[in-house]
Amino acid sequence: MISNRTIAILGGDTRQISLCERLLAENIGVHTFGLPSEKLSAGIHCFDDWHEAIKGVHAVVLPLPASPDGRRIHLPLATGEEPPLIAELFAGLGNRIPVAGGKFSPALKLLAEEQGVRLYDYFECEELQVKNALPTAEGAVSILMREVPRTVSGLPVAVTGYGRVAKALIRLLLAMNATVTVTARKKEDIASAAKQGCKTVLLTDQKSLKDLSKGQAVVFNTVPYWLFDDEVLADMDKSILIIDLASAPGGVDANAAAAYGIRVIWALSLPGKYAPITAGEIIAESVLAYFKKEGIL
Repeated sequence: MISNRTIAILGGDTRQISLCERLLAENIGVHTFGLPSEKLSAGIHCFDDWHEAIKGVHAVVLPLPASPDGRRIHLPLATGEEPPLIAELFAGLGNRIPVAGGKFSPALKLLAEEQGVRLYDYFECEELQVKNALPTAEGAVSILMREVPRTVSGLPVAVTGYGRVAKALIRLLLAMNATVTVTARKKEDIASAAKQGCKTVLLTDQKSLKDLSKGQAVVFNTVPYWLFDDEVLADMDKSILIIDLASAPGGVDANAAAAYGIRVIWALSLPGKYAPITAGEIIAESVLAYFKKEGIL
């Protein structure tokens, strides 16, 4: 092991299983709680009690998201387990043991600060965000291919926004010979998209969104605030499919879309669903870099 170091992985999904295997490969001791033992290598120590899982460890890693309700650890793979309260975990660790996790709420960050717990939100890591963009984009294209009974080649699709995920998605769609239209607020983003071979619409108002949607088979939204409100949706072709990749609250008025008969797929956490091994390795790289920087490993 690295200086006889041990890390506890509490909760999570297939990404955390991949994370455990990566830590084991790095010769780090691994304790788990809330993960199925039958899916883990023999060298990983599985516990039925989270209190036992954190004994003697040098760091704790929580899932992405760390907590779906802002109170309890996310345990999607555990059956019959009462998810531990994160407040109890913090109280049990104090300032001795650092905790890494994804998407901590402001309240949990404040609680950690009050209790002196060293908290690292790996979802805020820029390198992780960049690496996650590709599996997110691949997952989005996978949904497109499953839901639309046409080839991607020649398919008219629109992408809102021009951030990391949008850029990765645009590259994939262009490589598959889709006809891609991009809308963004910044003129430099519009110019960059045009250079790649995209059609473009400068996002200025609701009319620009209506113009963007005309003739499209699919719209991918990556902007995390309501662009597609009642007024915009009312003017859209009812056969269009919207795939919303944006974080909550998303970019689509779901009630209005349903009223107009427009199909919306809110596609969150795609790396964990479509490429969990890769997503787990990306998380591992982020937390390992942090723990090494802090002198824990």
